Amino acid sequence: MTDPINRGLPQEIVDLLAQPLDSALVRERARDDGSVFAYLEGQAVIDQANRIFGFGGWGAEVLGEPRYQAAEVVDAKTGEVLALGMYTVAVRVTVNGCPPKSDVGCGFITERTLEAHANATKAATTDGIKRAFRQFGEQFGNNLNERRPGTLATPVKLDEMRQRVLTLSTRLGVDETRTRAWFRERCGQDLDDAGERELSGTIRALAGELNEREAQRRKAA
Repeated sequence: MTDPINRGLPQEIVDLLAQPLDSALVRERARDDGSVFAYLEGQAVIDQANRIFGFGGWGAEVLGEPRYQAAEVVDAKTGEVLALGMYTVAVRVTVNGCPPKSDVGCGFITERTLEAHANATKAATTDGIKRAFRQFGEQFGNNLNERRPGTLATPVKLDEMRQRVLTLSTRLGVDETRTRAWFRERCGQDLDDAGERELSGTIRALAGELNEREAQRRKAA
């Protein structure tokens, strides 16, 4: 049954929105605590919108002026200044056949330069577009989940983290045997015996390497 909020969309578009998200579009990023969350990049969301709704079937606009708030964010462990302030931007996405969808995006500045402020404003706008499009469901990353900080890892979660280590290693071109040997050398214990701390640090390192390789690939393309 068609979602009432999208009832004006053609059936072929509704069918496209109901399809599973292509996993090749999903990117991963590690937090400092080792948890990994999945997301879609801004360009991927725009490409999805063009593919599903057509180049002339949607649009996005900024509502009002971007707002800036000075807010220094410091890494509690290292003392490194992670951000000096934040821009927020309200964005409205309009798709032919259904009511507009709006949300607020944010972008952080890390340097006291005009370029940093400009880039943060652009990042906030892109973030707003991504958030608004998530209201269309799985094709725009609405079902991508992240682990919430502060929750204890259950045995099931630890098994999932071990599998994540193996999966990330495979994506880096390293087989399970080599991964297990590398993990033993890195952490001083077998992968199957490792706890949350060791697994989190390893996931963070692997995800960082994977994202770095992807960034280099895009630059070379």
